[in-house]
Amino acid sequence: MEKITYDGMRNFIIENELTDSVAITLHPDSFDELVMDYLDINDCQIERPFEILGIEIMQDNTGNVPKSKIHFMETA
Repeated sequence: MEKITYDGMRNFIIENELTDSVAITLHPDSFDELVMDYLDINDCQIERPFEILGIEIMQDNTGNVPKSKIHFMETA
């Protein structure tokens, strides 16, 4: 994805048939862009943990996720 948006992420989750057995980790810039888009669509309301279609979206704090890339992490 060139720019990660709410609609793009939602479509990605649906197309890849993701379940709550994974979480998505994003580069901090991509995470911020997605959150801002989500807030615009949902009138400045965000749930914690941040989820789209039941899939948790997290910010990468390790520096391992490149910008505009999506990484998966198995959940317990």
